[in-house]
Amino acid sequence: MFLWVGLGSQLLNTLLKLWFHRERPTIHRLIEQAGYSFPSGHSMAAFSLYGVIAYLLWRHMHSRSERLLLILFTVLMTGGIGWSRIYLGVHYPSDVVGGYAASGAWLMLSAACFEAYRNHKAKPHNIKNARKK
Repeated sequence: MFLWVGLGSQLLNTLLKLWFHRERPTIHRLIEQAGYSFPSGHSMAAFSLYGVIAYLLWRHMHSRSERLLLILFTVLMTGGIGWSRIYLGVHYPSDVVGGYAASGAWLMLSAACFEAYRNHKAKPHNIKNARKK
């Protein structure tokens, strides 16, 4: 799941950049960055990475405070990385929001497929398999 989300997010980012061909901001840059601007690859990677970590760890954390800290950490890391891309002048805010949206959609689709696979695997496929259990 972890590799699937990360690699899929990278592929999706590359395809979206090739589709939109949006140039990067040209004023107030603190660093130089090559390539297209939309969507932000760093924002997509952060959302995918921290999102899938939170998704995978959630079921192992049972106390409310642990889960709250997990979500707080995830939001702060993802938000901080997106904000830094705007601050550095290499992305427009819409690039970051677009990266979050694309990565969030990919993460939700991946999680839904993963859960469907887990549920399908846990159910007996026929009466013969059900008797064995």
